[in-house]
Amino acid sequence: MAKDENKRVTRGMPNNVDAEASVLGSILIDGKAADIIIPMLKAEDFYLSQNRLIFEAMKQLQMESKPIDTVSVCDALELKGQLDEVGSIAYLSELAEGVVSAANGEYYASIIKRDSLTRKVIEAGNDIAKFGYECQDGKDALENAEKLVYAIAEQSSEKALVKVDDAAALALKTIQDAQTGNVPKNTIYIDFPSFDQKTHGLKPGEMVLIAARPSVGKTAFALNIAANVALNHGKKVAIFSLEMPADLLAKRMLAYISKVESNKMNTRGGLTQTDYKKLYNGYRALLASDIYIDDYSMNGPSDVLSKCRRLKREKGLDLVIIDYLQLMTAQKNGRSAESRQVEVSDMSRKMKIYAKELDCPIILLSQMSRGIEQRPDHTPLLSDLRESGSIEQDADIVMFLNNPSRYNPALPKNEVILDVKKNRNGEIGEITLDWDAPTTSFKERVDENANTTEYVYDEPKKRDDDEEGGVDMKAISDVAEDLHEIAAADSDMPFDMPFNSNEGEQAPPPSDDDIPDEDDEYVDEGDTLDDDGDMPF
Repeated sequence: MAKDENKRVTRGMPNNVDAEASVLGSILIDGKAADIIIPMLKAEDFYLSQNRLIFEAMKQLQMESKPIDTVSVCDALELKGQLDEVGSIAYLSELAEGVVSAANGEYYASIIKRDSLTRKVIEAGNDIAKFGYECQDGKDALENAEKLVYAIAEQSSEKALVKVDDAAALALKTIQDAQTGNVPKNTIYIDFPSFDQKTHGLKPGEMVLIAARPSVGKTAFALNIAANVALNHGKKVAIFSLEMPADLLAKRMLAYISKVESNKMNTRGGLTQTDYKKLYNGYRALLASDIYIDDYSMNGPSDVLSKCRRLKREKGLDLVIIDYLQLMTAQKNGRSAESRQVEVSDMSRKMKIYAKELDCPIILLSQMSRGIEQRPDHTPLLSDLRESGSIEQDADIVMFLNNPSRYNPALPKNEVILDVKKNRNGEIGEITLDWDAPTTSFKERVDENANTTEYVYDEPKKRDDDEEGGVDMKAISDVAEDLHEIAAADSDMPFDMPFNSNEGEQAPPPSDDDIPDEDDEYVDEGDTLDDDGDMPF
């Protein structure tokens, strides 16, 4: 009885050797079946090792445009010294004679793919369990599990060739929408009018590259874009910062939204009554937005994809911003690419693939080489992209931020040129921006005669004749005014001011009692605040 209780029930890996034999036999007796079945499968999909060898020989013959039958496969295996491993020609003859018709070969191939996928999942589960027992950090175990599972998903989600009809119909609808002013709801406008006019908005699947020399403002520009997209259009934005912590990024966005200078924030007693009003309104705007920040410095491409997949599944995702490419590493566990250039090229290609998979644009920040400083005109070129020449090939849009005053002191220090050097779907050219360092803000010098209204829009509204919804257009000046102009009276403030003053009066130095405790709660509109301890910041 004890033996029966201790007896363990074991199960073999899912497989169907009859289906494998039928598939191989169908390929041997019907050349048309070979053209359909061979592209569907991989050698590792077969459970029996001899069947894997036979399929590899068949695939090689097809690639060489040679006939596939018992004689040719036997010859190919014999040349490789593998004929005895598969059971000689007798086994091949048995496969061919065991199939009457190849009509069901495609169905049998689907059985093989199903069992192969199940085996991969089981193997991944075993590897996950083994790694879980050996590792000392639960986060590492979770990361390893996600990578193994998503690797299986990527391998099993291949697309087949499709006729051009559907693509042409979609292209025609896009053209019609553009002519009637209907903006697709998944188009991302960044609220820099000339850029939106050149690009017609960022599209799902696009990889956008922003490159600059250090201290020109590429991070600030990316944060301006994130704030515009999230606050003006209600989009969901994911920011991956490998350089700056999340709180500093949020502080920069607060300065941009509220137009309160960063230096005043950092100076004891530097904020006026109006500054407090603007800061709190900016704080509430960020609370209401869908901006997500990950400041883990060791994120790699697969980590970014894993986290974005999870966010898209749980909350939705419209835009991804990564700061910046050269700080990212592709390999872990002690393995590295043959060179840094190869590694960066590989990461760049992956980012383009991830943009298509996530169905949203990815804005990738990048460093520039010193080549621009060595040329007399100091004009950025695509060849200035650092550590890889393939970045410019993978990106749909490449733009450079350049501050001419760094090379010519006679030029205004606040003038920054946004130079669009590559645009697969539109114009290229320079756009002049004004840089306000105290609030980390960029603002375009808009030509008053330029028509930019149609490229800035509010949230889509449903129409009776359009399921996807049309768009109510909104001028960029109105968007900026709604976001930045704050004219609140003291009675509108959701908290008690730490001082009573007129416009422009400096706040007194705060005391230790002004610092909120961990148990202090944030407040919403309508709540009553009786003392300074209720301040949310």
